[in-house]
Amino acid sequence: MKAGDGLRALALVLALAPAAYAIEGGQSQQPEQPPRRPQGPAAGPVIKLPPGAGAAEERAQTPAAKQEAAPTKWEYCYIKGFAYRQTGFSSSSPRVALVYVYYLPGGAEEVEGSGEEEALGNALAKLGEDGWELTAIRTDLQLQDGNGKAASVYYFKRPKRQE
Repeated sequence: MKAGDGLRALALVLALAPAAYAIEGGQSQQPEQPPRRPQGPAAGPVIKLPPGAGAAEERAQTPAAKQEAAPTKWEYCYIKGFAYRQTGFSSSSPRVALVYVYYLPGGAEEVEGSGEEEALGNALAKLGEDGWELTAIRTDLQLQDGNGKAASVYYFKRPKRQE
């Protein structure tokens, strides 16, 4: 390497140093990109609620008003089991499927259908019309000697009605 080559290399380094400094200092020579849009459940637009429907009014309530607002009380019922009943006295008369609806703390009701599915559908429709909401389904499976039997219990709730 000759002495002149070293000076040329030094001059090249000094010429390129400001460009390297600008890149390292965060002054990119690439065009600026728009900021990333936030993602997730809190990233949506702000929703303005009408007066009386927001949390601000709840905070403004007095302690006496909060004591008056009692927690919701619920009543419960469940559907469990199927049965069949003859429609007539002869052995050839058709059978009707029954579903039992049990109301807590006491009481029961039978709902009929031409088959198990129709009886269950009729019971679900009746409970829905009466304001009951399905909250859970428990299914029990019993296996014996290679045969299986499944039994389901449907649980419902609704706000307790004023008496």
